[in-house]
Amino acid sequence: MSLTARLTLLFACVLTVVLAGFSWLVFRETSSRFHELDELLLQGKVQLVAEAARNSRSEDELRGWLATSMPGHAGLYVKVLSDTGDLFEHRDLQLPAGLAEEFSGAGKAKDWRRTAHSFHAKRFEVSLGGNVSKKLSVIAAVDTRQHTDFLDVLSMKTLGYVCFAVVVGTMLGWLASRGGLQPLITMRARAEQINANRLSERISAQSWPKEMRELANSLNGLLDRLQSDFDRLSAFSANLAHEMRTPVSNLLTVAQVTLAQSRTSDEYRSTIETISEELQDQARTISDMLFLARTENMHALPSVQLVELDVESQSLVDFYDVTASEKALNFSVRGSARVQGDRLMIRRAISNLLSNAVKYAQPASTIDISINTAEGKASLAITNRGEEIPVASQASLFDRFVRLSSPSAKDAGGLGLGLAITKAIMRAHHGQVELRSLAGANTFVLEFEKVVSLSH
Repeated sequence: MSLTARLTLLFACVLTVVLAGFSWLVFRETSSRFHELDELLLQGKVQLVAEAARNSRSEDELRGWLATSMPGHAGLYVKVLSDTGDLFEHRDLQLPAGLAEEFSGAGKAKDWRRTAHSFHAKRFEVSLGGNVSKKLSVIAAVDTRQHTDFLDVLSMKTLGYVCFAVVVGTMLGWLASRGGLQPLITMRARAEQINANRLSERISAQSWPKEMRELANSLNGLLDRLQSDFDRLSAFSANLAHEMRTPVSNLLTVAQVTLAQSRTSDEYRSTIETISEELQDQARTISDMLFLARTENMHALPSVQLVELDVESQSLVDFYDVTASEKALNFSVRGSARVQGDRLMIRRAISNLLSNAVKYAQPASTIDISINTAEGKASLAITNRGEEIPVASQASLFDRFVRLSSPSAKDAGGLGLGLAITKAIMRAHHGQVELRSLAGANTFVLEFEKVVSLSH
């Protein structure tokens, strides 16, 4: 059921309840007022009979007085009973057979409604001529048909009006709901126009009602994230195509040149070895890019365990020791900390930084690995002496396929994916990586948000 239909149905229910309650109140008050009028009319007739009884000395005198005075009262039934039987009966009003005998006691009022007739009646006792010992029983009834007919007509008209008002009110409620939800419909239409080619469009929050501004802001935030991911995916695809096109062209050229004329077995072997090395580089590139793509879109770590940063650092130092010995480099590992995370991913992040440090460190210098903990955070800093990285290049250094233009960087080679992978790994661990280049030293710092006490 649509939201407009829900609001219309709710409005119709509320309208029905309100109109029904108001109609019931009007009918109840009107009926109560008519009952009071009927009671006052009956009381007047009762006082008339009682006054006649007090002024009469005998039953015959009372009968004669009532016979003279009662004909002028239309819609009245009066029956006077004495010890000797019926003393007087005025039948200007025709009661149903046996109705007057249904009274069980004096002083009680009773309402009848049978077919088209309605009555309000009462039975009471009067004393004759001031003689309290001579009691007469009087049954009096007045016609209330006019009031009951009016109430019947009123109830029918009220019911008809309620039905009409509910139908008209429901239609007006549908129009009001549709008009009130028009901003939402407009927002939906505008959202439907946004596609991959129009991701830069936004929904102006200021033009919407206050209740919908938060929704508009949330949708704009969603579009911002989608555009960021889409741009990153587009850049990833462009980089991948660029990185793959050149080596494929080179391989194709080598193969065509080799096949252009007859070659010796050694020449064919040399060509195949060249192609094999190039394919190994491409396989490594593809593997790194797939790892980067998975890490950047990772919502949860593959595994979470305790990782001792000093142990992993020392293990990697031992691994790079052979390579570092070619440049007479030394390593220094200080401090310790334990964090939670995926051990292999953290080890790869440290390895990327340590590999860069070995590549760009000055010969015969020391690569310092410093591990510290403070305020619930753990940091691992790798410092190497070498050419400072320009400030203008530091911001883009963690992007994909970014290589410094310095001669030393060009000589070092590499695909420019190591730092991008390190940044993605730290983001997956809710941490960050920073670069500090100062006084002939470059320091990369891995900062983890949570640190686990070593006593555990």
